[in-house]
Amino acid sequence: MRISIRLAAACAAVVLAACSHKTTVATGNGETVTTDSSNQSVTVQSSDGTVTVGKSADPAQLGVPIYPGAGTTSADASVQVSGAHPGQMASFTTTDDFDKVYEFYKAHMPAGSEKMKMDAGGTSMAEFQATASDGTATTVTVSGKDGKTSILIVHGKND
Repeated sequence: MRISIRLAAACAAVVLAACSHKTTVATGNGETVTTDSSNQSVTVQSSDGTVTVGKSADPAQLGVPIYPGAGTTSADASVQVSGAHPGQMASFTTTDDFDKVYEFYKAHMPAGSEKMKMDAGGTSMAEFQATASDGTATTVTVSGKDGKTSILIVHGKND
């Protein structure tokens, strides 16, 4: 079933890319695929849950603040999943220095959540991981190179 959801989402993204209004397509597997009216996201609904890919990140659902001034990297910069295993993933970029973004997340993640920080070959990278008492986990990966800093936030229920 998971493969059919991914296949349906990929097909929907290609087929519906030229549309300029909200479009819903029912697949033969009991799934529906919907693009929003601005072509910013594609949603696949099935009996297993819902997956939305696009510019759909809800900052309140990411478990940690988005770095001020960071923008999403592209139309497929976030994924939201609901159902048995809910969660979100979102990608952002900024032209701010890696160290500034690193310090922001160091201050906003719990003490002891920093798992790695390295500098090699002109690239800097850091990762923070924390699990709350309700079982939700948040991972923030910050990487910087050539005047661009990327931020990846993954937040969801730990299994």
